[in-house]
Amino acid sequence: MSVFNSLREYAQAMEQQGNLLRIPDMDQDQFEMTAFSYRLEDRMRTSAPAFLVERTKMNGRWYETPVICNVLNSFKTVAMCLGVEDLSDEEREMNKVVEKELLKYMNEDYRFAQIPPVEVDGADAPCKEVKLFGEDADLDRFPWIMNNPADGGRFISTGSVIMEDPDIGRNVGTYRLQVKGPQKLGICFTGQNHGAMMMRKAIAQGKKSVPCVVATGLDPITWMMSSTRVGELGDDEFALSGGFRGEPVELVRAETNSLMAPAHAEIVIEGEISTDKEMEGPYGEMLGYIGEPAPNHFMTVKAITHREKPWVYNIWPGIGGAYLTWPWQVGHFARLKRIMPNLVKLHMPPDIPSMVIACINKRLPGEGIEAGLLIMGYRMIGFSKKMIIILDKDVDPTDLTRVLHAVTTRWQPWPASLTVRQTFSFMIDPSTHRNALSSKMLIDATRQLPAEGGPNVFAEDNRTVMEERAADSFKLVDRRWDEYFAD
Repeated sequence: MSVFNSLREYAQAMEQQGNLLRIPDMDQDQFEMTAFSYRLEDRMRTSAPAFLVERTKMNGRWYETPVICNVLNSFKTVAMCLGVEDLSDEEREMNKVVEKELLKYMNEDYRFAQIPPVEVDGADAPCKEVKLFGEDADLDRFPWIMNNPADGGRFISTGSVIMEDPDIGRNVGTYRLQVKGPQKLGICFTGQNHGAMMMRKAIAQGKKSVPCVVATGLDPITWMMSSTRVGELGDDEFALSGGFRGEPVELVRAETNSLMAPAHAEIVIEGEISTDKEMEGPYGEMLGYIGEPAPNHFMTVKAITHREKPWVYNIWPGIGGAYLTWPWQVGHFARLKRIMPNLVKLHMPPDIPSMVIACINKRLPGEGIEAGLLIMGYRMIGFSKKMIIILDKDVDPTDLTRVLHAVTTRWQPWPASLTVRQTFSFMIDPSTHRNALSSKMLIDATRQLPAEGGPNVFAEDNRTVMEERAADSFKLVDRRWDEYFAD
């Protein structure tokens, strides 16, 4: 497989395919980049290119440091990261290809393969080309972006926070990082993540601070591993990245502590996370709403190292980008399949973060509700989803039009629904009135059997009949597709 060792290699490949747009300048004091990202989502969706802004105005200052955005916005981009060469703009086809490719990396225990990282000398690490210490380690040197007028300031939106614990091991996680001063970052750990566990342990031990490294601008696979909980507690995200890449991630030791960071990162920030807290936020979160300010830990910056002419990688939570969670989704599909043999497909729409759609091979009455309850009770998926839709195996869960068609034609709200009044939930859900608690809805949109109150004979679906009884007709059309549109 083709391995991208850096964000730049990946961007170069995207540009060669015509999927990278270079923009000379943008005024982010006018939120131009944010508005542009929304317009890309509105008008082009998954066909939108990545874009690189050569000059950015932020806080009244023009920065010459390029800012790159929208680099993981489709199944096609994920397939490209995994080394798939036969790429297509047909998203449903690319989804199948990505799922098949990801399952290759799972072992018999339904865990993803790992290849431990290797340490390289600082002289061979691009992220060490420039070293800054003391007052020179100034966060204001870089165009960190204020995404939204309601945000509490500028944030590092793609920082991979690297921490270690002698018992737990290394953790690499992505948390929002508020720029609070030249040498100060606010860090938002949520209660269930591994970084928060390490901080709670440090507090219990009476420690004043925890060593930390923040790396940004990573190769796309390592960035995926940092941004989703693919591994278990104690798994090394760098080793998981190596498993997907087929070769080890190169790491280099920090200047001020014993931690290591990806050698090909754009920027590496070193420091100490205080066990004390102060107010941090607000910030536009992944669900598409402004998260409230809250007491959170903060980091004091000791050093910054970076490439000679670094790039800043920025994302807009809530605008595309959730495709980077695909390894997480496929991994949990495989694990659920162990306890749900009738599970055929699982899909969590990237643009609808609180919904999960599953297709089953239904044979017996009650299997739809049973499947929904099993998914809801599976913590790694159920905690963040409050609408679970169960469909028959003939429906493509990535085609939301087909999904809604099935819901409106196969589903009877009674008795094929179940509401759970209160259960554990995503902490940043704006609709909840109590933190981490929410009601949830299960919709069984499978064909209801007579024993469930359905008709004695359920009418056949037009498209399903075509796909099952005239499958060759679609192959014929696919072969002749270009011919139909020829002059």
